[in-house]
Amino acid sequence: MKMNWATKSVLVVTAAAMTVSLAGCNRASSDAATGEGAAPVSATLVISTLNNPFFVSVAAGAEAQAAELGITLDVQNANNSDQTSLDLSATALTKTPSVLIIDPVGSDSGATITAQANTAGIPVVAFDRAPSSGTLASFIGYDAITAGENGAKSLAEAIGGKGKVVEIQGILGTSVAQDRSKGFNQGIAAFPDIEVVAVQSADFDRGTALDVMTNILQGNPDIQGVYAANDEMALGVVAALEARGLAGTVKVVGNDGIGDALAAVKAGTMYSTNAESPFVLGKQVVSISFKVAQKQAVEANTVLQGRLVTTASITEFCAYLVGEGDTDTCAALN
Repeated sequence: MKMNWATKSVLVVTAAAMTVSLAGCNRASSDAATGEGAAPVSATLVISTLNNPFFVSVAAGAEAQAAELGITLDVQNANNSDQTSLDLSATALTKTPSVLIIDPVGSDSGATITAQANTAGIPVVAFDRAPSSGTLASFIGYDAITAGENGAKSLAEAIGGKGKVVEIQGILGTSVAQDRSKGFNQGIAAFPDIEVVAVQSADFDRGTALDVMTNILQGNPDIQGVYAANDEMALGVVAALEARGLAGTVKVVGNDGIGDALAAVKAGTMYSTNAESPFVLGKQVVSISFKVAQKQAVEANTVLQGRLVTTASITEFCAYLVGEGDTDTCAALN
């Protein structure tokens, strides 16, 4: 059966099912998601950063869904600091929210936060980046391995299946960076005439990627393509290529589907992006967290599927986003 984009993007793959039993006698139990007599739901969301458009959109989706469901949501910015995320989470736990939502800066710090919440009897919902240990009520994220594979296939298509390419990795202490790299390398292995001549991390940051790519180009001026594990890094790569007059000639594939990347795809300076709507992710995270707070059964793992977007499919993707309530991402493309 053929599925349209709106259907595919919310496809949920169940890794395991579990019934969540919440600790804490100060929170009343309710079997209904809504309705009279249900205990008020409060949630603290400790997000890795709000300096990246992807996570700004996640927060916007989360806030929109919280307003829809009547949840009191407190969004805290860890500014890409493990210590700040630990401090913010510790403070949040003293306020006994119904649920703690985390997007760990690093998988190990996420594990520490989860352990502290487990001890306090506060359920934890994590998204995008998985803690390395601890008991979660649920985890929600996009399929990072498939994202990397999609990126590899798209890059191979862009350069005609042969040539020299570069891989720009994300923060290697996170599960999402590791999985996107794994998927990319699995995907690119299917093209024996493509050689990966350089691999380097740029920490999911645009400015860092600009510097990294500038240095790589000095030793590899004859590359045909670049895969960057997120769009912020892809845009940094584009800036480095523009400085050498190579933008559009060297094909760039990113991941996330943020507004600036979609504009670059439309302009031809990026070839494609594996679009993973952060706004939809934020909505899903809050919806599942609400069920956790209401002591309803939820899936242990919810895996959302992204979609590769090229110039030909931008209009369709933007229509989907607007239908989901995201009126910001494609605003500048109109």
